[in-house]
Amino acid sequence: MSQQINLYQPIFRKEQIVFSARTIVWLSAGLLALLLLWSFLVSQRVSRLEAEHQRQLQAEERAVSQLTRLQREAGPTEPSPELEARVARLEQRRETLEQSLQALTRQVPASQSRLGERIDAIARQLPEGMWLSRIELASEGREVTLHGRALAPRLVPDYLRRLGDEQQFAGTGFRQVRLDAMDNGQAGVRFVVSTREDDT
Repeated sequence: MSQQINLYQPIFRKEQIVFSARTIVWLSAGLLALLLLWSFLVSQRVSRLEAEHQRQLQAEERAVSQLTRLQREAGPTEPSPELEARVARLEQRRETLEQSLQALTRQVPASQSRLGERIDAIARQLPEGMWLSRIELASEGREVTLHGRALAPRLVPDYLRRLGDEQQFAGTGFRQVRLDAMDNGQAGVRFVVSTREDDT
């Protein structure tokens, strides 16, 4: 005896999680807070390294000054090997500190601080009757893909026009706009808009 199971019943259908504009605002605020905290911690680390770097420079200047004075007082004799070794160690330490400062500076690109602003703009321009189920930001926020639902198809191009008025999206072109009818005759459409041509 065999039994057929209808896998297209609503209980077997994958449920989509829909985010309202308020939820997106809270998520973006949380992300922005994390970015600010991380930037603060990095800036504190940079400040400590800069202070240590300054002390290292002063110590190096004193050592070089002492070496120069001893050479001048002792005449053409050979300088102290210990003092020369100390100067070499100080110079090496200074180079290490400078490399650490450069590495930390590169860890805080300006594009990362703009991620929160982009998410805020996405939520701010979201109209009534439109919901987002997923937001994808790639390449430090330069590539954007939005998944969601709208009660009317016209809301999607209207939303993209309003989004283009935001400074964070000025000049951004959405190369892919896909609209699909809802299942079971439900009102509205599912949509995917993306700045990438090959997004599926």
